[in-house]
This record gives sequence, C-alpha cells and structure tokens, in this order.
Amino acid sequence: MSVVSPSEVLSKAVVLECRACGLRAEEGYVIRCPRCGSATDVLYDLSSARIRDSDNPLIRWFDLLPLADTERLYWLGDGGTPLVHARELGRAAGLDRLYLKDETRNPSRTTKDRMASVAVSFLAQRGVHEFVVSSTGNSSTSMGLCARLAPEITLHIFCGQEFLHRVNVPDLPNVRIYCTDTDFVGAAAAASAYAREHRLPFEGGFFNPARREGLKLCYLEAFDQLFPRMPDVVVQAVSSGMGIYGAFKGIAEYRALGWLSRVPRIVCAQQRSCAPMYEAFRDGAEVIGPQHVQHRPRGIAKAILRGNPSDSYPVMRAIVNSSNGCFEAVRDDEILDAQHRARELEGLDICLSSSVALASALKLARTGRVLRDEVVLVNLTGGNRPESVPPNVTRLSAGRPSVTRPSVTRLSAGRPSAGPQDPRGRSPERKEGRL
Repeated sequence: MSVVSPSEVLSKAVVLECRACGLRAEEGYVIRCPRCGSATDVLYDLSSARIRDSDNPLIRWFDLLPLADTERLYWLGDGGTPLVHARELGRAAGLDRLYLKDETRNPSRTTKDRMASVAVSFLAQRGVHEFVVSSTGNSSTSMGLCARLAPEITLHIFCGQEFLHRVNVPDLPNVRIYCTDTDFVGAAAAASAYAREHRLPFEGGFFNPARREGLKLCYLEAFDQLFPRMPDVVVQAVSSGMGIYGAFKGIAEYRALGWLSRVPRIVCAQQRSCAPMYEAFRDGAEVIGPQHVQHRPRGIAKAILRGNPSDSYPVMRAIVNSSNGCFEAVRDDEILDAQHRARELEGLDICLSSSVALASALKLARTGRVLRDEVVLVNLTGGNRPESVPPNVTRLSAGRPSVTRPSVTRLSAGRPSAGPQDPRGRSPERKEGRL
C-alpha cells in the first residue's frame, strides 16, 4: 500500500452503473435504473487508484469515492476515529484480538457523518441543490449539519413521531422538518410522496450509492489501522444494511488493489425484538416474507428499528452468504450488558445500536462460532448525544397524502451544532492499544 501527497486539485469522471443490466448514467442523480429498476452503483478505475496523504477522507480516498472533483466538497470534519484493541473486554469474552472502531468520535457522534459528507458533496456535484430525506435521526442530523456548510442546498427532513427527538439539527434557514404520526416506513412514504408532488429528488436511503460509499470509509480507515493484520470477522448492527454493503464493496476494492488478501466473515446484527433479516435468514428465505415483517417495530435500539427491509434484504443475504457469514440477533439484556462492559472495561460510551453489534460479537465468541485468536472488527457506529425536539416542525397526519410546500422555516434545536466547519486535522491513531 502506498500513500502519496496531493499536489493539485483532483478530478475524475463519475459514472453510475446499474448492478443488474449494466446501464450507465454519466450525469444526473440516478439511483434506480430507468430500464430495469435495480440499484445503481459506482465503479472506479482501480488501475490508477491510490491513497493520498490527507486528514480529509474525501481527499485521502478520492479515487474510491463518487466525487468528481475536490473543489466542491462539504466535509463535516469526520474521520480519523480510533481503532481500540479491546484487551480487557476481549480477555473477559475470550477474544484476544477484539478491535472496536470507535465512531463516537465523529462530530455528531455517529458514523453517519461520513455518509453525509460524501452524499451532500455528491448530490451538489450532480446538480442537486434541493432534496428530501427520511431517517430515524442519525442520518438526518448529519445531513442537517452538512447543510450548514452548503447554504445553497435546501434540505427537507421527514421523520416519524417516535424519532423526532433524535433529529438534532442546527438553526438553519435551508433545513425544514416534517413529522408524521407514523413509524419510519410511513415517514419514508410521506417523504417520497412529497418529493414526487414537488418534483424533488428523494435522497433514497439505502439506494443512494453515495450513502453506501460514505459509510465504507469507516472500514477503509479501519483496514489501514489494522495493517498488516486483517480481520477474520466484521460485525455491524443493521436496519437496511447500508454500512455492511459499503464495507463489502470496500473489501472488494482493497482486495483488487492487493491491500487485503481475504474476505472476512460478515455478521449482520439485529435486536431480537425487531429482527426481520435475522428471521428470514434463519428460515432460509431468499426474500422477506409476510411472517418476517414487523408492522409495529419495537426495541431499545431506536436507530435500527426497521420492520420491513424487503428491498435490501436480498442484497444483504447475498453478501453474508458469499462471505460465509451470518445474521445474529440479541436480547435486550445482552445489549445492555454489552453497553455496560464497553463503558466499564474500555471507557467507551456507545449507543444501543452499537451495543447490538458488540453483544452479537460476544455471543458468537460465547457459542464458539468465533475463535479466541481470530481478529474480530466491530463497528461501533455511534454514541448517545443530547436530544431535543425541534420547536418548528410541520406535523402531518397519516391520512393526508401530501402537504403544502412551506416557505423557508427557521429551526432551532436544543443543542449547538456538533460539526466543526474547519477540518480537525488529525489522522487515525496507530499506536499500540489504540491503533
């Protein structure tokens, strides 16, 4: 692996390609193939790909990101998070090589900041300056923070009532929030309907390739921090599986470049109370069936409450199978115990979704499915942050098919913006213990 210093403004062509039929789109925001309806992806010229010596991950991994140039970038200051060799926790669990990627160090304390930096830059470079997004809070918060760096972009955020307190955005004239009295799926449907009515792009969640590409940066960084060691097992909590998709694509790219020699076993972790992917995989199902759908998703890990991941499950199943991995589900007591252990043994304050991933890794060790000397990489995707309900919200009834597009609405959140406008200027740590 070689690292070079950037000496000039970088640029390249970015082409979206359908994963199924190969249709290519060189311009515009095309996340679904207009010919067959499948997802689009971004492929790179790996023959000339290199890593650059920069603290900004959008520049460092520019050749492996869907960015056309380095002049129009909106970087939140994410990245450079530590990889913790969890010796005490690993000793207690019977895992000598347990590594925890601590994404709580990002500006909003979540890996979704990486996604927002790439996605907003990508959208702006593709000519999109107003769009609609929905999430359970983390993605929308990161997008909102990024909108502060891009005043020319207007962002419409949709969420369900249960998740409104998790949308923590700064006071900005170019961010508008809409709350439905439905769950996450209902909020996404309302967002999609609003986008259609007002002829705006619906950002697309899992099917936005820039989201997946942004989330893979956590793994590329972790692989570099682990080098020359390589993970045998990778574990992350999933709802749709964007992060795991990004990880798998990054693994394939690093293998093609000769920087990884093998594919680690991929483990998709869910909480037992809302585990449609786990249950479908356990049943040997190729698709999510009616019996797997959670119509009223519930669970203590709110960020991964997705009761019907029908669109993304076949892709996740293929990734897990091709890596000889598995889906795992853990109980509330196991989740809370993992959170407690991370805090007491390693000093890490992680959220319940991160605790789902850690609990799953501990369960795999306890049941003998991961061996003591295997290198286990757990992505701790975020930590808890102060939460408050934004006071200026357009509230929607489930019975209303659409809303009137409002004039600019100023928002005020109960906490200051978490993301610095200037780069933090720190590289991934590589010292023993915290790599």
